Amino acid sequence: MAWTQAAETINLLRKKLGLYEEFFIVQKVWKREVGIDCVEIAGYKNGIIFTKTLSSVANYELTVRKKEIIKKLNQYIGSPKIKNIKIKIE
Repeated sequence: MAWTQAAETINLLRKKLGLYEEFFIVQKVWKREVGIDCVEIAGYKNGIIFTKTLSSVANYELTVRKKEIIKKLNQYIGSPKIKNIKIKIE
């Protein structure tokens, strides 16, 4: 029986769940940089941030500022990994 190191197991789990380092960075700086309180991050996959909101006004503001927000978030990550932000109104 081969033993797997904890760090290796955690990395495999993070990869399977799509929890990459850039996701945690985005989560941490989202409210401070985006400044739209009623928009919540629902997920992240393949460079796309999925968000949800109840407000059509917040949807409009996020849509208008999308390129600026992506640029700021990529600056925190240190590379252009964020490609798009998709918004869902619930």
